[in-house]
Amino acid sequence: MKFRILSATAVAALSVSGQLVAYADAPEAEDSRRLEVVTVTTQKTEQALIDVPINISVTNQNLIDKLAADDIEDLANFIPGLQVQAQSLNAPTYSLRGVVADGGAPRVAIFQNGISIGTPGYATSIAIYDMERVEVVKGPQATLFGQGALIGGINYIQNRASTEGNSGKLLLEGGDYNFIRGEGYYNLALSDTFAVRLAGQIKNVDGYVPNTANSPDLMGQDTTAVRGAIHWEPTPAITADIFVNYQEDDSTGTQFTSGFFPVNGVIDPYGPTAMNINPDQVRDKLGNDREIFATTANLEFALNDAWTLTSLTDYRELSSNEAWDSDGAAFNLLQFYQAREGEAFSQELRLNYDNGGRLRGFFGANYFDYETRDSLTFSTDEAYAQSLFLPQIAAGAGATVAQIRGLLMSQGVPGAANIGSFQTPFQYSVVGLLQQGVLIPLNPAHAEQSRTTDARTSYDVFGDLTFDVTDRLSLTGGLRYTVNELQASSVGELLRGNAALGGVRNAVTFAPGFLINANLLNNPYTVSAEPDGAYTWRLNAAYRVSDNVNTWVSYGRGRRPEAISISGRTSSVVDAETLDNVEAGMFGRFFEDRLQMTSSVYYGQYENFQTSRFDPINGVFVVENSGNATQYGFEFDGQALVHDNVRLLGTYAYNFSEYDDEDSNGNPLQFAGNKFRMSPVQSFSLAADITLQVATAGTLSITPSYVWKSKQFFEDDNGFDYIANGSGGFTRVRETYPDGTPVVEEQGAYGLVNLRLGFDSADDRWGVFATGENLLDKEYLIDVGNTGGAFGLHTIIRGRPQILKAGAYIKF
Repeated sequence: MKFRILSATAVAALSVSGQLVAYADAPEAEDSRRLEVVTVTTQKTEQALIDVPINISVTNQNLIDKLAADDIEDLANFIPGLQVQAQSLNAPTYSLRGVVADGGAPRVAIFQNGISIGTPGYATSIAIYDMERVEVVKGPQATLFGQGALIGGINYIQNRASTEGNSGKLLLEGGDYNFIRGEGYYNLALSDTFAVRLAGQIKNVDGYVPNTANSPDLMGQDTTAVRGAIHWEPTPAITADIFVNYQEDDSTGTQFTSGFFPVNGVIDPYGPTAMNINPDQVRDKLGNDREIFATTANLEFALNDAWTLTSLTDYRELSSNEAWDSDGAAFNLLQFYQAREGEAFSQELRLNYDNGGRLRGFFGANYFDYETRDSLTFSTDEAYAQSLFLPQIAAGAGATVAQIRGLLMSQGVPGAANIGSFQTPFQYSVVGLLQQGVLIPLNPAHAEQSRTTDARTSYDVFGDLTFDVTDRLSLTGGLRYTVNELQASSVGELLRGNAALGGVRNAVTFAPGFLINANLLNNPYTVSAEPDGAYTWRLNAAYRVSDNVNTWVSYGRGRRPEAISISGRTSSVVDAETLDNVEAGMFGRFFEDRLQMTSSVYYGQYENFQTSRFDPINGVFVVENSGNATQYGFEFDGQALVHDNVRLLGTYAYNFSEYDDEDSNGNPLQFAGNKFRMSPVQSFSLAADITLQVATAGTLSITPSYVWKSKQFFEDDNGFDYIANGSGGFTRVRETYPDGTPVVEEQGAYGLVNLRLGFDSADDRWGVFATGENLLDKEYLIDVGNTGGAFGLHTIIRGRPQILKAGAYIKF
């Protein structure tokens, strides 16, 4: 059945398809009826998009402005197969073709100016401003992207300094929730061979989720980003480009509205929340303050007419402090604070060969090294923690909560009627009463801390060759060999135990802490691993049907490297995840370049699919092997100049991704038949770029857009707990809140309407604009579960409401 669907998909995709590409600056009148020819560097050299046998979506700053998509979360809506949930600065979720990269080694490789950022935690949530273009490449691209390009890669390419002249731009925009955005650049050509460019962005917005507790409204953020760029051509054979990026963020925290604890008497994910902060969370409000610094040097040496040597060097560092309330209630139950420090370094040397003949290609080597140091503090009021964990405590004693409450009430224990209550929790240790018959006051300010490190060093050698068999047929083969060295450590510390127990234990479970493992208490555990090296590859065949139509087929293997998983004083190396993917596609330009279309159809098999979850026993996020999975689908997007003044843009993606019934050894899988998280089966976007001449004053632009997504799940468990059935399989049980109410971890189909209106002066020196995001104020969810879900207290994050903005710009 899957192959019949795949065949039908291929026919449809190859007959009606499209590629969203960069919207060009206004061309001369003679060329105004043609779409721009886009140049990309995906294959490590400049090529027209039609010449690249890969599914690529490309946008530039002009299109970003037209779509009012000034962050990757919005821009992803117009790139088929890509979804981004930027709920946290340190943990943005990238989903490409239904495969999520939100922890550990990336599946979706994130690059900045051709350099791998490395992991989602290393500032992949970066400000988008003064961009040359954003390239999104789909399918395994290990030869081209390396570092984690299991399912594809995103390359943020910033504008270089230019020797072509001096120019600048300033933009100011304001809107709802005290939104303000200011950005600009100035390019200074000091000579024919040397230029500098300065650019920056300030973007501030208040939270749009009202908070009734002791921290500001949620989902607000202040960002300041600056960049310096240098371009130098000391000789005709040598070119140097250097980028220095600095970004500082301060957010008011992610909305974690409780699905269990009511606010103002109701549970409403679209209403106010009640999220508090305490002194153990260090900050004066929930959220994250973060600093990132990165410097990149791109040096090119033309050795002769055929050979070019490229050196790419990058260093980046990250510092952040984040506080969050995982229970979504105004009391201290699941309060977390994380301090993170880290550095990453990358060096690549590459030789490109192209003498204008039939053979061309590149080969090189890459070194990548990073280390992250995390300190996670957990604090709680033991009275509330006891109410949360009491069902497990009671079960351990062979009783129910009601039976324990009745027993202690019959013995005249003061306040025993409140046992199990969250409104007025019982203030004494239930275990102390049951085991010792004494009243032990509970600690209102328990605190513990786990400190972990994660480090990886990678060594890569790679090569990629293309041979033109005929004028129309080209074959490409690429191979990469990677060796990884892994290291991780963990240690726990009880910061503040129960004073009645000497400060060395909690009085709820009588263990040292709630989350820290007793075996790691003041006893560091370090482990390292050097898994065997592994190969990844790609094979492509491209057939040029005509000057304006190119078709291709490909087979590639992607790989997510092994990961270390620590549990107490034992550890394991989680097997590498692999994807074998076959794909066919086409790119075409028709009707004198007034219509541009592409599509691809793909089929992929995953082995050792890795999933991450929060481990409440050890207080860490762990990576697990969830077995095998299958996906198939197709994508297309495109644009058509239906009138000299009307350009239509559209995208569509169909993606079927689910876990297999068994792993490679025939063992039943826990998530058998489940759909991937954040993976709508269908999604599409439509936009129109309409321009109207206003006499001789300038041009009025109208850009309406519509984005639609089908039903999607927010967790890989699809809203179920899994219990071993004794026969090697699992029984699915619907997840519930503590009161037995079922948890709904999904979002039904929804659509969003956006609009941008603008006026640009005839001399292209100034302009004004207004935008409406989610113009119809559609209510929808972007996540359910989160850290609280590991404790049965799932929390909910809503999508952005209607936001209206207006602004102006000048060029000089």
